[in-house]
Amino acid sequence: MNQTQQKYAIRFGLGAIKAVGLKMMEDAVINRQKNGEFKDIYDFAERLDAKSINKKSIEALSKAGAFDELDNNRKKIAESFDVLSNYANQKKEQNSSNQMSLFGASSGINDKPDLKKTHDWSKVEKLQGEFEAFGFFLNEHPIDDYLDNLKKRGVIFSTKIEDENLEDNSLVNIAGVVCSSKHRSGSRGRFAYLTISDPYGIFEAMIFDEALINSARDILADGTLVVLECLVKKDDGGTRILTRNVTKLEEFIKNNKAKDKEFEDIKKQLTRRKNKEVTFLKEEKENIYDEISRNNTELPAKNVIENIEIIIKDRAPILSLKSFLSQKFAFDESKNSRVIISILNQGKFSKIELGKRYLLDQSDVNKIKNITSIIDVEIS
Repeated sequence: MNQTQQKYAIRFGLGAIKAVGLKMMEDAVINRQKNGEFKDIYDFAERLDAKSINKKSIEALSKAGAFDELDNNRKKIAESFDVLSNYANQKKEQNSSNQMSLFGASSGINDKPDLKKTHDWSKVEKLQGEFEAFGFFLNEHPIDDYLDNLKKRGVIFSTKIEDENLEDNSLVNIAGVVCSSKHRSGSRGRFAYLTISDPYGIFEAMIFDEALINSARDILADGTLVVLECLVKKDDGGTRILTRNVTKLEEFIKNNKAKDKEFEDIKKQLTRRKNKEVTFLKEEKENIYDEISRNNTELPAKNVIENIEIIIKDRAPILSLKSFLSQKFAFDESKNSRVIISILNQGKFSKIELGKRYLLDQSDVNKIKNITSIIDVEIS
């Protein structure tokens, strides 16, 4: 967090934006310090080394809002890479050959060719673009505009899930944006892992109802605003969110009457009754174990590593790492792996031990090492 002109702001390093090279951003900073602020997007394209710029990096910087002061139509810049690239190359050829370029003044053609004519992205599309660039919602969240409506309908958010006052077997409604959904098959049918973002964090939910997976397929598309009806399970294995129904956020608001004041609609699932929910939870645990077994055919003889330290330098690999580990839960308490995340910051390590236990061997360690932005993995 930096203070500039008596105002505080969070500054996110441009080199950490996905698909943007650190070398490109280093060159941009040096050029800016030497030759002054960039006047417009053409000036940026002309002054930077063409070898360090590519289509994906321009799209990523546009989605991140890095060009907003040069042109606030993010979509126009994202789709104009070819125009800018050709313009920059012709300018460089002109400067090196001392000849009038194709777009020179004497040709009667505008020196700066028109960028693609297009309407800008909608607010939701802009926020989704920021998520793709950063890996999380940086400036604001798509749910922000609905918070008052949701809270007056009893919806809770991710901060409440880990609250010690929220008991095991609580039935709740949780709102968020679908970041990703992964579908798997086990001996008892298909199930799905959902990665959901709300204004307070990112969490994972599971669906073990194949009929629901089929009926909600369109709703589970990335970027969709949803409300999940869930059962929250808390036990020695940690906290799990089991999805019983999925509704588009606007439909939920339309079909549920708001109260005058904000409240939290939390009900209790009775566990003493041998109902379908109890059977569902039993099969849910077995389904996950089936998936682990399917990915590790030698599971009974698996050479489990006791301690694993994963070293990272930024948040970039967190989502991929969480998604991978979610498939490696250890249900055998006598055999599991302890996982520690070490964050490298200014030459020092900050260590965080994950609360859950996993079942990991050397092949899993090799897969973790291949996750982008993982610096190293140490085992003992």
